[in-house]
Amino acid sequence: MVKATFENLSKDKQDRVTEALLKEFSAHTLASAQVARIVKEAGIARGAFYKYFEDLTDAYQYLFKLAMRDLHTGLTGRMGADELYQMTKDFVTKATGSQYYDLIRLHYAANEALLPSSRPNKQMPACAWAAMALSHEAIKEALLDPDKADFYLDREHEALEKLFSQHK
Repeated sequence: MVKATFENLSKDKQDRVTEALLKEFSAHTLASAQVARIVKEAGIARGAFYKYFEDLTDAYQYLFKLAMRDLHTGLTGRMGADELYQMTKDFVTKATGSQYYDLIRLHYAANEALLPSSRPNKQMPACAWAAMALSHEAIKEALLDPDKADFYLDREHEALEKLFSQHK
C-alpha cells in the first residue's frame, strides 16, 4: 500500500514518480524492474522511493490500480450480456489507445503471475462471478493478441448470452 508520505507529496512530484513508474513497468517486467531506473527517471533519492512504497511490488500495484481506475468503467446496477460485452469492448479500445497499454500487456504476459491472487467475494453469485471471469479473460486475450481481438470479444459475447439466458 502506498505510504502516506507519497500521498502528501505535491501533485507535481507525485506525477513525476508515477510517470517514472509507468515508464519502468511499461518496459520491464516486475521481476526485472529496478528501483535505480525509477529514481533516476523521477529525480528522487533511492531512500525516498522506500518512503513512498514498501518495495517494487507495492509501487507496481499502486500504478496498476491507478491504471485500472483510469480505464475501467465500473459495473453499475444489473447488466445483461450485451451491456457487459460492450463494456469489455470499450475497455479494450480505451486500453489500446492509452498510456497504459504496454503496462497492461506486460501485466497479463508476465506480472499477473507474480502478484498475490485476489479472490472474488464469496458472496458473489455464481453467474456474476462467471461473467466477470469471462470478461477479464477476453480482455487479456484481446490485449495480448490484438490481431484476434474481435474474435475473442465475439466469443465472449456469445458465451455471455448463453450464460445469461440460463440464469433468467
